[in-house]
Amino acid sequence: MENAVEALKMAAAVLTFVLALGIGMSSFSQAKQTAEIVLSYTDREFEAQYVENAGTTERIVGRETIIPAMYRAYKEYYKIYFYYSDGTPIELYTRIENGTRVSVNCIDSTNDVIGDDRQKDNFIMALLYGSAADLKDANGNDISFYDFNQSLKQGNSGMDLNNSEFRDIISNSSSRFLERFGVYYPSQAREGAGDGADGTENVDAQTTNELKMRVISYYLQ
Repeated sequence: MENAVEALKMAAAVLTFVLALGIGMSSFSQAKQTAEIVLSYTDREFEAQYVENAGTTERIVGRETIIPAMYRAYKEYYKIYFYYSDGTPIELYTRIENGTRVSVNCIDSTNDVIGDDRQKDNFIMALLYGSAADLKDANGNDISFYDFNQSLKQGNSGMDLNNSEFRDIISNSSSRFLERFGVYYPSQAREGAGDGADGTENVDAQTTNELKMRVISYYLQ
């Protein structure tokens, strides 16, 4: 009888050990899956900013780098210019200024009059994809590219996204750009192909308390 009791105790101990081992392995497996999910959702573009210092502010990039930068421009307070390799501006859209249609080659978070965050996202998407853009109104309803473009033309911005040179270029997966970083102060903006492209700062403005703005220039290769 005593042997039977001891045997039952040993069996119970073995069963408890196996159960604990199974729970432990299951926990480790779930922890591994969770870690993989977290890593998969990490912003790869943010990671890509940590590059080895090679003594230059230039690198060759594709649309996988440019498109996320465009979406962040209004949220992170910077300005993006686009040029052909010879410094000729690439037209993103046109705008009516004082009754004259002006070609625009930059995304400017300080001057573009668009609206709330949803409208800004719609603007970037329409700029990139044209009539194929998936645009939404404030209630989450679909709106067409043409209706959205018409609202920009009639609004304070006076923008017109039709006939964009940029759209055809960025849609080509083989397009490559030379990326240049720079900074400037909005009150002392310098316009032109070299605006912020050399990575230098306006020394006179550094003595002020004005917010420094980041500039990215992309040159089609």
